[in-house]
Amino acid sequence: LREECGVSGWTLLQFEGDAVLVPAGAPHQVQTLTGTISVEQRFLSPENAAHLRDHPQLRAQLDGMIFSAVREAVGVLRGCK
Repeated sequence: LREECGVSGWTLLQFEGDAVLVPAGAPHQVQTLTGTISVEQRFLSPENAAHLRDHPQLRAQLDGMIFSAVREAVGVLRGCK
């Protein structure tokens, strides 16, 4: 890819307690060296959500994401008495 598109890769070692942020849309590959538990969080910006509304097959996923976000927010607010 470096020669064809000017894209170069990165290699990093992640240790317990480390977090790695991968920019939205960036392709990435993960290789684990030991037994691992992975936690992934995806973020959907309001700008991108507006584009998903126009795609019927993705609309249900968008509705589910919005419902989950609202449910979580309400739970946090209930805990702030």
